[in-house]
Amino acid sequence: ALLDVRSPAEIVVSGGSAGGNLAAALVLRARDEGLPLPAGLILNTPEIDLTESGDSFHTNDGVDPGLRSLMPVNLLYADGHDLAHPYLSPLFGDLTSFPPTLLTSGTRDLYLSNTVRMHRKLRAAGVPAALHLTEAGPHTGFPGSPEGDEIDGELRRFVASVLD
Repeated sequence: ALLDVRSPAEIVVSGGSAGGNLAAALVLRARDEGLPLPAGLILNTPEIDLTESGDSFHTNDGVDPGLRSLMPVNLLYADGHDLAHPYLSPLFGDLTSFPPTLLTSGTRDLYLSNTVRMHRKLRAAGVPAALHLTEAGPHTGFPGSPEGDEIDGELRRFVASVLD
């Protein structure tokens, strides 16, 4: 429906946490169905590996003040499907031809490994991707703080650059 009123060059898809999963899965599915892709993608502390295989699921467990494993929720959401399926865990998908992507996380974020691994995989696929981390940043970062303001500035610059 959005493509009926906007050109792909006018669209940036964004999501944080579980919304980051949905945003990345949407791009995978759109590409797989032959739809035009958005001008850019923003993934803020994305939950893009429902298998929870990344290192930070262990090293930041108890360090991130607001988030713990969501495996029971992941299994419920997957409804018996393989957690590693790319539409459930976009990290495991083919990321070629993804739009330019901005990723954010923090050093105390339970999803830090998700974000770093996705950044590396995008770069390996030749996708322009930038990664911005906040020192001691938990899941969702520090909204309203100087660190949060810096990330907001990066997001604004990214959107301006892909919509130019």
